[in-house]
Formats: sequence, C-alpha cells, structure tokens
Amino acid sequence: MMSMSFKYGQFGTGFSRAMPPAAAHHFEEFVKIRGRAITIIELEETGEDSYGQPVYSESSHEEKAFVEARGGERILPPGTVKEGRVRAFLVPWAAVKEEGYEAEIDGVRYHVDALVETDAYMELNLERKAS
Repeated sequence: MMSMSFKYGQFGTGFSRAMPPAAAHHFEEFVKIRGRAITIIELEETGEDSYGQPVYSESSHEEKAFVEARGGERILPPGTVKEGRVRAFLVPWAAVKEEGYEAEIDGVRYHVDALVETDAYMELNLERKAS
C-alpha cells in the first residue's frame, strides 16, 4: 500500500509531479522498513484570544521518517536530552509544508524552520519550540 497525499498523483496545470521518480520509491521502501514514526501537526488559525494572540486548532497525522540530530547533539530516550535542532527526512509527497506545520518527535514539539525538496526525499529542518 502506498501513502498518498496532496502532492502525489496529482495531474494537470499547476501540479509539480505526476509520478515520483524511482529514487523516491526506493527511499519510500527504505523509510518504511527503517524509519521511525513522527507526528506532523497542521495548525489552522481559528481566531484571537482576549490578549490579541492567535488561537489555533490542530490536526495531526503520522509519517515515517529518518531523524538526525544536528551539530553534536545526541538523540537519547525521551526525557534524557531534548535536542534543539533536528532534521527529518520524509517521502517527497508527505503532507507537510513550511508554514503552519509542526512536528512532534518523542514527545517534543518542533517548529518547521525550513523544508528542502529533492527528487528522492523531503528534508525538514526542525527547531525545538520553547516550552
């Protein structure tokens, strides 16, 4: 069974990909076997609170990804070390964008700092949210 999202299998003007390249299929098979589950959270602004700050509703789904700590940081069991910056590698058709999305890895929330797309995968550069 293949995961589908808003980018994969779309046809017509304005859509960037009709069929993923072979490298993306190879990456998908590898991440299914060796990847770990992360939660992708979509934030939708629903209004403002009494202080004028935006209020968001959340919806989430799970994606398989490879997760890599940045610059000498280590990934240890939850509660031991909370990484400040990590990278996650997902299939290129994963349902995530740079704006309005967050990721949760081992109970820690991250803001999507940057999103880089290649033919084989999508790289999310994530920064830990202040608690």
